[in-house]
Amino acid sequence: MKEIKGIKHIRESFKTRQVKYGGYAVLITLGVIVGLILINLLVGQFAPQIDMTQNKLFSLSDETLKVLDQVKTPVKFYGLWKPGEESQDVLPVINLYLAKNKNITLDVIDPDKNPGFVAKYDKDKKGISRGSLVVEGDKGFRVIAPYDMYDFTQNQQGGQNITGVSVERRITSALLFAGTGTTPVLYELTGHNEAALSSLGMVDTVERENYTVKSLNLIVDSMPADASAIIMNGPKKDLTPDEANKLLDYLGNGGRLMVLADYNAGELTNLNTVFASYGIKFDYGVAVETDNNYMINIPFSEIPDMADHDITKPLADKHSTPVVLLQAMSLSQLDTVRRTIEIKPLMTSSARSFLRTDLNETSPNKVASDISGPLTLGMAVADPGTGWIDPNKPQPQARIVVIGCGSLLPIAAQGIDGNRDFFMNSLSWVQNRPETISVRSKSLFMLPLRLNLIQLIIFAGVFILIIPVAFFVTGFVTWLKRRHL
Repeated sequence: MKEIKGIKHIRESFKTRQVKYGGYAVLITLGVIVGLILINLLVGQFAPQIDMTQNKLFSLSDETLKVLDQVKTPVKFYGLWKPGEESQDVLPVINLYLAKNKNITLDVIDPDKNPGFVAKYDKDKKGISRGSLVVEGDKGFRVIAPYDMYDFTQNQQGGQNITGVSVERRITSALLFAGTGTTPVLYELTGHNEAALSSLGMVDTVERENYTVKSLNLIVDSMPADASAIIMNGPKKDLTPDEANKLLDYLGNGGRLMVLADYNAGELTNLNTVFASYGIKFDYGVAVETDNNYMINIPFSEIPDMADHDITKPLADKHSTPVVLLQAMSLSQLDTVRRTIEIKPLMTSSARSFLRTDLNETSPNKVASDISGPLTLGMAVADPGTGWIDPNKPQPQARIVVIGCGSLLPIAAQGIDGNRDFFMNSLSWVQNRPETISVRSKSLFMLPLRLNLIQLIIFAGVFILIIPVAFFVTGFVTWLKRRHL
């Protein structure tokens, strides 16, 4: 009988509230586990991949996809590594190219076992590093060394830090060369104490984008016939009148020009004469920023707003490193501009900034002689020329990019990838190479989050007040419901 009562007692216990609630909890838990197992099995059948890295390290840009759509002939990728030693930063990106275009194939070549194969791609006889990638098409080939797939900056200990991953940028650039076989020539002006691209570590970056870099002194030389673009980087003095005339002739024939200059070069009278033909001029002075959201530590630094332009669109991405300027000079548009010219701002300071025109003035506040912001710190100019245009023979279009900051590239050398990307986008735009503008390195450099006062209040309210109170209320209500169980 005791045993029967025990069984009856057990049966009765299943009818209690505690067992009911516990049973529901067990059933729900089992249901969730079974559901997760089924979802996992389904996902395993389709094997989807989602790039959840902050800077989309393993996704291709829209411009790369456009380039891939144009690849109609076979292109071979040769990975010079032993099987199983592939870089996990490189191979997943290569697989994206293979998946998007069936004309592209990959062969893995062990360089130790195939020295003769590797030697035919060593055109400079300097050796090819293990881990390199060879991209070969009908028009030629490019060798991408393993260190070229990353961006580096010098640290205080004399070593180098990786600041970005540039696998996509290198491969897409190599695809473009393999399909065309042409290399535009970029001339950097000398004779005005300019900052040489080689001294800033930019020559390799430019050459990897399929440019050849040469020097040009217009004081003694004439304009080269093969000049695809001219760059004047951080001059410390003005052009001569003869140089200005040579540049005007060059631009008049559809030339391309980039100028990065600041107040250290002085008034730049002759250079402004060149710009006057295209409706713009430098405003002599130094931009002073008073809005903390637009500067880093000092008023003479600037984190400008990006205007809507092909050059700046990739930099507007929330994961991009911002452009940082130092001791910038502003630009303005002239009252009289030829109707064929199109002028677009690229970067602007805040409404609370001003241009200090009297450099002897020491007041930290705006004075009467200062020019109120917002200030235009960069401009892009396009001029298709005048006269009758044959639709079957397009007329050359002059293009100019002017930046009021001679320290744009020196700052880039300190690890600010946004500056380098802005420079390379500008170079691609003046060359009318839109396919390379958006294909930039995936930056690993992180700057502090920029929040204004309203955003700070909102975030503080959410994380300090709303979320803790929500947890407290939820817990209190749950306790009230269960205290009589």
